Amino acid sequence: MTRNLSHNTNTSTREDGRETRAAIIEWAGRILARKGYAKTTSKEICQAAGVNQAAVNYHFGNRDGLYIAVLEEVHNYLLNIDMLTTLNHSALLPRQKLEIILDTFIELGFQKNDWHVRVWINELLQPSPFIGQIISRKGWPKFYILRDILCAVLGHDKDNIQTYSAYMSLIAPFFLLFISQNSPIIEYLPVSCPREEFIKQLKENALLLLDTLAKK
Repeated sequence: MTRNLSHNTNTSTREDGRETRAAIIEWAGRILARKGYAKTTSKEICQAAGVNQAAVNYHFGNRDGLYIAVLEEVHNYLLNIDMLTTLNHSALLPRQKLEIILDTFIELGFQKNDWHVRVWINELLQPSPFIGQIISRKGWPKFYILRDILCAVLGHDKDNIQTYSAYMSLIAPFFLLFISQNSPIIEYLPVSCPREEFIKQLKENALLLLDTLAKK
């Protein structure tokens, strides 16, 4: 009986720890999206999350460790590596896989516009000392999957420079729109149209570009 009680207590403690950690990341993300890394303190995050200030050090080591955890959560949200891996190993055609990836990114990156999006935009516009670490750990594994799918669509091998130039040509319009979506600059464009229609046109252009670049 004592053994079972101890096991239940340990399980409950671990679950409470995971919930506390998740709550801190969630509230940190919300505040960081609004104020940015430089102006956000551990104290206000803990107050918002309803935890003791020592919880940041306990779960993340320090404020920097918390910010890295937030950036990792952002990457898991925008394009999840498990989703990409499963999709890459599926029986779908390469072009179908790429369309699903585009649709997923458009939905999460533009339509929902959650705090994850705003945090990553802030990081891209004003990089922290940790951006290289995050890109190496979270960005490159996803890039390699996307590259392999793109190679299959284009009929090129992964060492072909045309693959990388096509990759940049595909993502550049989405990237520019992504980092400017909360900017007032959009209001001063000479042509006005619903954002959803503009994004739809970007996707159609991207697929047309693929068809043009693909080996016949």
